[in-house]
Amino acid sequence: MDSWYRTAKELEAKGESYVLATVIRAVAPTSAKPGDKAVVTASAVVHGWIGGSCAEPTVKKEAALALADGMCRVVQITPDANLPNHREGLVVVPMTCYSGGELEIYLEPHRAKRELLVFGNSPVAQALVELGIAVGYKVTVVDTTERPPLEGATVLTSLDDAKLARPTEAAVVVATHGVFDEDAIARAVGLSPSYLGVVASPKRFSSLGGTMQRRGISLGDWAKIDGPAGIDIGANTPQEIAVSIIAAITAHRESVSVETQRSGQVAHESAPNPVVDAATGTEGKPSCCHD
Repeated sequence: MDSWYRTAKELEAKGESYVLATVIRAVAPTSAKPGDKAVVTASAVVHGWIGGSCAEPTVKKEAALALADGMCRVVQITPDANLPNHREGLVVVPMTCYSGGELEIYLEPHRAKRELLVFGNSPVAQALVELGIAVGYKVTVVDTTERPPLEGATVLTSLDDAKLARPTEAAVVVATHGVFDEDAIARAVGLSPSYLGVVASPKRFSSLGGTMQRRGISLGDWAKIDGPAGIDIGANTPQEIAVSIIAAITAHRESVSVETQRSGQVAHESAPNPVVDAATGTEGKPSCCHD
């Protein structure tokens, strides 16, 4: 079995990102030939062969960019790097080896699934599991109740077991509906995810703000929480609420500002920066459907 193939399977099993590099064109003299492949890990380790010192540094650099933006690209390494390039998706770089030659290498990023961690055992939690899986998240549920487990996701029964492999890319939603809200929020804040939302009515969320401050959650950390979670789309059913939350997570991830009208006011943006009431520790959002 080729080393690149074995490495790709191992990385997929561990949920880690990588780039598959394939030589699609070679002009002699080059050590790499069309069809040669290599896997480039997120830590810039090359498994396989796509050329030696003339190609590998460039491939590592472009592989990192491919993982960052998720876009495939063709890298052309050529002595004529100053020629005009009119091919979309082609990156042209100079050949640094004195022997000359030319290579074209196709880079295909395989990004690990982003994590969605859901606290709770509720209709909204179940809807988040189903929708999260459908849009490509790796979904895990934390449920300390004795209710029948939610279907479709990995279920953890201890708050201490809740972990995130890549917190800066992860989303966490607390959909406990009063069952173990405070403990779930405390654990979720400690995980430092990119997005943290709490499913609650404005009144309940306001009450939770004061409670969590007494438990040591700072005003700054509370201000980062999206609550009531989601973009206001007039959602009523658990499935509609899940759609609004996934939309908020997506907009936050892509740094897209989302504005909706809620009772004549502009709703929160995707990357919330709310004004926090010093007494309650909560943002003064208008009424919503997240009871």
